[in-house]
Amino acid sequence: MPPSGGRRTPLALSYTWGQEGLEAQFHTVFQPGEGIFSPGYPLAPPEPEKTRVWDFPVGVNTIYTPRAYEPISFAELRALADAHDLTRLAIETRKDQLEALEWNVRPLAAKSAAGDWQQRAQQVTQFWRRPDGERPFATWLRDLVEDLLVIDAPALEVRRNRAGDVIGLDVVDGATFKLLFDDTGRRPRPPAPAFEQVIHGRPWKLLTSDELIYRPRNPRPSKAYGYGPVEQIVMTVNIALRRQTMQLQHFTDGNVPPGLLNAPDGWNAEQIRQFQEWFDSVLAGNTGGRTRLLWGPSGTKYQPFKEAPYKDEFDEWLARIICYAFSLPPTPFIRQMNRATADTAQEAALAEGLAPLMGWVKRLCDHVIQDRLGHPDLEFVWIEERPFDPTEQANVLQTYVTTGIYTIDEARAILGLDPLGSSRPVAKRRIPAGGEWTSTDGELKVAASGNLPCQGGYCESGGSYGASAMYNVNGRNVWRDCAIKMLGLGGLPGSVQSKELQDYLIRDR
Repeated sequence: MPPSGGRRTPLALSYTWGQEGLEAQFHTVFQPGEGIFSPGYPLAPPEPEKTRVWDFPVGVNTIYTPRAYEPISFAELRALADAHDLTRLAIETRKDQLEALEWNVRPLAAKSAAGDWQQRAQQVTQFWRRPDGERPFATWLRDLVEDLLVIDAPALEVRRNRAGDVIGLDVVDGATFKLLFDDTGRRPRPPAPAFEQVIHGRPWKLLTSDELIYRPRNPRPSKAYGYGPVEQIVMTVNIALRRQTMQLQHFTDGNVPPGLLNAPDGWNAEQIRQFQEWFDSVLAGNTGGRTRLLWGPSGTKYQPFKEAPYKDEFDEWLARIICYAFSLPPTPFIRQMNRATADTAQEAALAEGLAPLMGWVKRLCDHVIQDRLGHPDLEFVWIEERPFDPTEQANVLQTYVTTGIYTIDEARAILGLDPLGSSRPVAKRRIPAGGEWTSTDGELKVAASGNLPCQGGYCESGGSYGASAMYNVNGRNVWRDCAIKMLGLGGLPGSVQSKELQDYLIRDR
């Protein structure tokens, strides 16, 4: 440690002394003493160089074809995503889920916003309603997410007016841009160009990072381009495409009939042909005749063929892999499972797949708002997803109004109803302290209401959280924890538990 008041100056390593100087200065580090079984001296670089962030190919900027050093091109990735039905459905499902979400612009929680933040937030919100000046945000986002999920090369051209203010963000084809690098492998900073657009194999335009926003979601330190979910399952999609082709050929080019009719002994080829023509003339196109009993020559036998299954466990395995790549539940494509398992898979898919996509969109919008539009104290936020089940939505809104999070008019606005003129939250009757909350194990729960003691026997002092019951299970008034244990719902998520407990609620509150 330096003495008090002293200053530590880092030693900038230089290789001007060459190999001999390196060995003389660091012999105690690499080869102390006699050097028996020592690691040896490193080879001194002939010239001092800057650290490279990745080992890019020599002359990488002179090869103007995008993804020239990657085994799979942008065109191949798009062809795979468009040709395979299940992959395309997964992509469209993710786009639909993002489109269904609502959003808002608000002050940053970590910063105190300026006094005019509401006016500026309204201006920013108006900008995001039509980011390119033409299409609404949801449609614009679908276009951007397409390149994000298929080729992981989402690109936005920043349009400015004569004063230099941002007036639009146009989604451009990310497959037309080749990335440029400086001598350290980093993206060049303005005014140096960072991207080169290539149109029909011809260098078209150079753009700086101020003119183009290029945001792959899954970059890798050893690669120039992103690694999207379609590229991660290229082999699986190829197998699935060939599987689909085989199934299609079964209906188009297949030559296996439903069965084979064996002729009696002694028939020659001409007799078989005549019988075949007569048989076809009687039954071909005659659906009524096919339902009647038909007599055949003595010794004729029918041998049915067992048809290959149209779908088996291998198809389910392919569906599981593809859905896993997009963090979607494979429930529609596999054998039926119980409702609790399906709900659990649905919640896991939302948490694992949709939440990261929502985070990527938020980071992109925050970058535009704070760095491009010049509002560092504002942020883009997703509004909590509203349940589609009317019963579940009613329960959520009732809880929010009961606990004072929403007013009655705010809840009515969510339902699309006219306000009643009430701005005061209304607490549920007979709830202690107007609906106060208690916390156990990090989970917030509303206090029990009424004066019914818990009869479950699983909680302390005959009933926890106010010693009152909320459910009636097997004729016994019990609190939530006891009801969960009595019904065997302990391993399920909280939302699934709430659904299962709805039928046991004590209604006369």
